[in-house]
Amino acid sequence: MKTWSRASLVALFLAAGVTAGISLGRALDREPNLVASASERTAIAGDLPAIQDSLAAVAEAVGPSVVHITTHVGSQGDAVQSQGVGAGVVVSTKGHILTNYHVVDAGGRKQTLLVRFSDGHEAPAKIVGTDSETDLALLKIDPKGATLVPIVYADSDKVRVGHLCLALGSPFGFSNSVTFGIVSAKHRRAQLAQPYQDFLQTDASINPGNSGGALFNIRGELIGINSAIVSETRGSDGVGFAISSNLVKMVSDQLLQHGRVRRGFLGIQPMDFDQTLAEYGIKSMGELLDELGLKEQRGVFVYRVEPESPAAKAGLKKGDVVIEFNGKPVAGQSDMFFKVAEVTPGTEVSLKVLRDKKQRDLKIALVERPPVDFRLRPR
Repeated sequence: MKTWSRASLVALFLAAGVTAGISLGRALDREPNLVASASERTAIAGDLPAIQDSLAAVAEAVGPSVVHITTHVGSQGDAVQSQGVGAGVVVSTKGHILTNYHVVDAGGRKQTLLVRFSDGHEAPAKIVGTDSETDLALLKIDPKGATLVPIVYADSDKVRVGHLCLALGSPFGFSNSVTFGIVSAKHRRAQLAQPYQDFLQTDASINPGNSGGALFNIRGELIGINSAIVSETRGSDGVGFAISSNLVKMVSDQLLQHGRVRRGFLGIQPMDFDQTLAEYGIKSMGELLDELGLKEQRGVFVYRVEPESPAAKAGLKKGDVVIEFNGKPVAGQSDMFFKVAEVTPGTEVSLKVLRDKKQRDLKIALVERPPVDFRLRPR
């Protein structure tokens, strides 16, 4: 395979894109009743091969980092035997591969996992650790005989809506398939079971079998793990979601270190302001803010405090508004979930709380969050 540096790839792509954009702009900056001249059309057409070659080079460079995963549940002697397919990404030279939890979830039944690389090499895999609450799982293969090319993480917080991206995976079992699109939105939540959601939305085609595969930027860096699609047909006519790379890296590192994710636990059920209006029968947001003594929406309501939790022991009460966590503003319910979860259990945190229009400062030592199967909760 031809070797490309990531810097060379992005430089080539950007140079070709700028040239094509200038040519196309000149062609379009004309009277409405005129068409591009023959020379202008030739200039535009001449730049397009450079652009497509740049995309092909990115796909070629990152292809070895994405694997095809086959799951076999049961054995030949069992009455029920099933097979599933998905994808995964290589995250270490020691043979660690990250995928979606739902790709390898066998519901407690016996299963075997087989990983196939882009060069055709196959290897059995075992599960190192799983995290159903973000839908991620870490696998391990024996790296002997395999050429392992770990992915490079991008900072998903720096991804912008409109950025170009490529999705790699195994849609409908067709391994090493590449689709192309843009990042359509950031920090999305979907109607899914897992509580910790930070999705990039994309219009790059995502289909069954793409799960666990990679969403790359044009530098060949991972910006997300393809995880779900919202569609009436379960096809690519829907909206694709990829778990943001920053969340992926945090979970992957903990699975590698502990075999599970250790999250901080405060012991409250937070509620956003718009949910609070309906819960308490308040007519308008202005009325709610007046009652609280706030000029704008800040923080989250405490809807419930778990008995004997760190929050209960510190004196938090239902109806309090948490406006800051460890010196940083709280943007909403999802933000509060992540802020608490990212704290190492045993760490003392500071909270700014509003009660009866007065601000209170609290110090609370978080404990480790107990495991919860959110799939058993009413939806």
